[in-house]
Amino acid sequence: MAAPACNLRLIGGARDTARKQWDALARRGTHRHAWFVAAEACGAEPRHVGVFKSGKLVAVIPAYIERETLDGDLHARWYGPAHRLAEALGASLRPSLAIVAPMSTSSDPLGSDEVLTTSVIDEALKLLETEARAERAKAIVWPFVDANATVIREAARLRGYRESFATSEAAIDVAWSSPEEYISSRSKNVQRTLRNELAWVHDQGVRISWETDLRQHAGTFDALYRGSYVARSGRVANLAPNFFAELAKQRSAGVRAQCAWKGQTLLEMAVALDGGGALDLCMSAQSNETGRGLLYQHCLCYDPIRVAIEDRLARIHLGPGALYAKLLRGARLNTRMTLVRGLTPTARAAVRVLAPLTNARNAARHRRLLSRINAASYTE
Repeated sequence: MAAPACNLRLIGGARDTARKQWDALARRGTHRHAWFVAAEACGAEPRHVGVFKSGKLVAVIPAYIERETLDGDLHARWYGPAHRLAEALGASLRPSLAIVAPMSTSSDPLGSDEVLTTSVIDEALKLLETEARAERAKAIVWPFVDANATVIREAARLRGYRESFATSEAAIDVAWSSPEEYISSRSKNVQRTLRNELAWVHDQGVRISWETDLRQHAGTFDALYRGSYVARSGRVANLAPNFFAELAKQRSAGVRAQCAWKGQTLLEMAVALDGGGALDLCMSAQSNETGRGLLYQHCLCYDPIRVAIEDRLARIHLGPGALYAKLLRGARLNTRMTLVRGLTPTARAAVRVLAPLTNARNAARHRRLLSRINAASYTE
């Protein structure tokens, strides 16, 4: 007998689906129900597609309306310094509909590959395009698609989407049974670096904790994150003032924070989300005293690997920054692609011109980065 066909429909916000049902489909930490609910409580506008089989939710393709952000939306990323001029000339890509988890570089759907077939992806895109037009969006974008996601890329290509290279992210497959075994697997120079990090943390009296009840620390996290963001980018963070409080309110077992303390002072932090046997580290922040130093490096890889081994997590998604340090410590790179379709004549023309330019620019940057990494690895 033929398997029952899938039925797709918009399902509203994450709050409209039971946490247990949603989290059962998670393939990585940024898929956590609590992460979505917190973002949506702070103003994110969901347009998630639910995939149902025999009445049961078997997959979710997360999507949001992006109206205007400081630097993260499609319009600002593609036009760069000319984004205001493009808007004034009527070539805006705002608002757009983005197929992505909130506040992340993760565009992976929730659910198994067996469910997310070409026909299901095609139908989901058709549904989202209709919704985007109803919202008068100028474009629809799938911003961080894994280069190996051939089903998604082919379905999008057949619907007229254009591709461009987006970024590379670091991930570590946790294959060690103890932290000591992990250290021993690295080169002698990296072993020395890792042991220096451990010694520094010990000698400075720094305490590393993984907080599960975030309520008492929400204000501290917010202050450190905003200060670190300004120091790093020169811009004010476009983050709702109550985001950390909303995240803490969820009391989810899969949501923690990696913290480095000197007495009662928070020196560094990162939100740590686990789901589907994978750990995502995001929204990291450092004080001016410790940024990019030994503590930063210690929290970057060794400490997450230690916790992943303890919790039997198979993979850590480390994000797009500090790639050289992560590769030396055992990470590999995953290439991400951006898929875009203009929904108005002007937006289609802009995408047609900008997609190859963006692809060439980002790919060239990536080649230069890899050259520097390879050169540094040779001397290492």
